[in-house]
Amino acid sequence: MACNEAIDFMAKHPGTLTAWVSPTYRQSKIAYRLIRRALHKILTYKSDAELRLELPNGATIMFCSADNYDALRGNGIHFLIIDECADVNEKAWLEVLRPCLSDTNGKALFIGTPKGRNFFYTLFTRGLDPLYPDWESFTAPSAANPYIKSAEIETAKRELPEDTFAQEYEAVFLEESAGVFRRIDACINGEYVEQTYIPGHTYVLGWDVAKYQDYSVISVLDISAGNSLAYWWRGNTMDYTVQLAQVERIARAYSAYILMDMTGVGDPLLEQLLLKGLPAEGYLFNNASKKALIEKLALAFQHGNLKLPDIPVLTAELRQFEYKLSPSRLVTYGAPNGAHDDCVISLGLAYFAAALPHGPLMWSADATQEELISLERAKDEQARPVMEIERFEETGEWYEMEIA
Repeated sequence: MACNEAIDFMAKHPGTLTAWVSPTYRQSKIAYRLIRRALHKILTYKSDAELRLELPNGATIMFCSADNYDALRGNGIHFLIIDECADVNEKAWLEVLRPCLSDTNGKALFIGTPKGRNFFYTLFTRGLDPLYPDWESFTAPSAANPYIKSAEIETAKRELPEDTFAQEYEAVFLEESAGVFRRIDACINGEYVEQTYIPGHTYVLGWDVAKYQDYSVISVLDISAGNSLAYWWRGNTMDYTVQLAQVERIARAYSAYILMDMTGVGDPLLEQLLLKGLPAEGYLFNNASKKALIEKLALAFQHGNLKLPDIPVLTAELRQFEYKLSPSRLVTYGAPNGAHDDCVISLGLAYFAAALPHGPLMWSADATQEELISLERAKDEQARPVMEIERFEETGEWYEMEIA
């Protein structure tokens, strides 16, 4: 749409300058190539080095990056397009680009995906305010794009958390911070009663490790019963040997596969579990891996894929757990200041283990030594969550996904 607007303006306004400004040089080149392809038969001048095109009527369009916005000074711009506006520094508009329009009485078009209530949102609200008659605002969901199949949009709706889908596909401006988990009540039924082990059922255990300020929490899900919470425990100021004994007892009682936080002190505790012959894996937390875990748990609530009893402390943590958008527009998840998220993380670890594509590697309390060796070999042949996360950290792929 913006490309068509730029071409239409150039065709109708000879001798004018149109500027397309993107957050990065790479994004500017994408727009340049699209318009160059559309106009290649009639261009009188093109420069791949300058990212500049000219029509026979003297109308010119240049493509620029907002990375170094001071370099944009000095040009009188007749039509300005700011692409992915939410990612552009507000100062680029206020200090450089806005004055460039005053010289020509030019106009501007701001486009992009919403990313919180930031500078882009402020501009958007002006188009809704009668006190700004020169402004107009509109949104267009992905469903309005005839080139995107409706089946693809429906698939995204099923696979993405509601907030993510609303922002990326429905062009909704989200709050800077808000609750993460929706439809919690639909997944809660009855009071907590410890369930007994059912032979033939598959169980997973999520352990969030803590000792002093935070709480150590164990959550056991019965996958065979629709991810029903079979066992739950929460403790504080307990020695790690006591916690290890508790985890071992519960894991053996339910023949459960363990996924635990291995960040910091969790790493040596994981080694202790493995030395005891327990099937355990570690989950290494950083912002990207925590995002993956929490968004998978959010989808579970959204689609009703959990069965939980009413445990007040767990329910309270789920309700107050929030996301925030950093100044760089990076989504971070956590509890509000002064609150805890140990119950959320423990449940998230259990559900992450339950939802692994290959399924948990199960064991039996009376397994022979040969069977345990076979299990370890099978684990080595399969991709583990922590191995994937470590690989992402080494290659930087996680961070590229976050920043892009």
